Formats: sequence, structure tokens, C-alpha cells
Amino acid sequence: MRTLYHFQNSPFSRRARLALAHKGLDCALRDGRDDPAALEEARRLVPFRTLPVLIDGTHALADSGAISHWLDRAYPAAPHLWPDGEGSDEAFGAAALVDVVLSNVVDTGTRYYALHEHPAWEKVKTEQVGRAQQAAQSLAERVSSLGRPTMAASGWSAADIWVLTMTIWFEGMPARAAVSPNIAQILTLGFVLPPALSRWVDAHRERPDVRALG
Repeated sequence: MRTLYHFQNSPFSRRARLALAHKGLDCALRDGRDDPAALEEARRLVPFRTLPVLIDGTHALADSGAISHWLDRAYPAAPHLWPDGEGSDEAFGAAALVDVVLSNVVDTGTRYYALHEHPAWEKVKTEQVGRAQQAAQSLAERVSSLGRPTMAASGWSAADIWVLTMTIWFEGMPARAAVSPNIAQILTLGFVLPPALSRWVDAHRERPDVRALG
């Protein structure tokens, strides 16, 4: 039986959930916030301190990117997450830009936020958020010029999952800030989600797998 240790609202965990749904693979879910024991168990299983963590038989994998690539290799008969051929360069490029946005924003607003009173904070914050903003704008330009609803001509792929989960995460921040100190801190950074990304996501919000994310 597969088990995914995850955080309900995390864009990284949501990537893994959508990847499993795309492959048509059933999986038990254990939320690390609702069940602290699940979080500790996941940390014992892999040398990471983050979720998601996927257990599939004797295999234990962390990191949504690694999980998605492994699923393509472990279940080659199921629909592929990462495309080959036309549009594959767009898919990999888009996914990389999403990771630039998230890593810069998340790390600055959480791991490094304790330094926000340091004299160098404004300079560092401006640099980090500027990188994220530039990557997000590049993504917005890409999705606006695609001429199709998905990154790859072959259809829905991991790249679409990456862009969608990132966009929905940023869209939902204001509503979650009151109950999440980390989200409240991230909102102080001044990052602005390009509207073109929300418009692109509009074409995919009613997918059954997306709606099932909750």
C-alpha cells in the first residue's frame, strides 16, 4: 500500500498528490500537521526534514520532483508526468522557474525571516524576492504565449502541476495568514503573483483531481 506523508496546503505536497492522481495510483494520506506522529515517522524514513515523503512498497522517497520522476520510471504504462518530444523543453523550463519562485520566497519568508531586523535584511530580501518576481514574470509570459492550455503539446504534465499548485498556493495566502505565522511573514515580502498565471490556472480549476485537493 502506498502512503504519502504530506501537508494539506503545501504546494510541494500537492504536486505529489496530483502526480499520483495523474498516474491513477491509489495512496493513503497522512497529514504531518494533523498527525505529528506521521511527521516524525516520515523523518525517520528519509533523511529529509520536509514533506512530501512517499512510501511505495520498499521504496521511500522525499522531494516532489524526485517522486514524480520515480513514478514515471516505476509505472511506465501509466500516463507520463514528464513529456518527451515537442514541448518538453517548455515543461522542464517552466518547472525550473516555479522552483526558483518558491525557493526564494519560502526560504526568505520562513527560514531566514528571523534575521529581518538585521541591517542587511532589506538588501537580501530585495535580491531574493527580485529573483522570484523575475521568474514569475517569465512564467506568466510563457503561459500567455503558449497558444494551448498545457505546457506540452501532449497534454497535462508535471509542469502544469508545478505551475498550478504554486499559483493556487499564492492565491490562498491572504485567507491563511491569520492562522499561519509563516504565511503572514511571507506576505510582508511584497511578492506579487502575475495575474496571467491565475488566468492560465482558470482553465484547469475544474479538473476532478484539482478539485479533490480541497
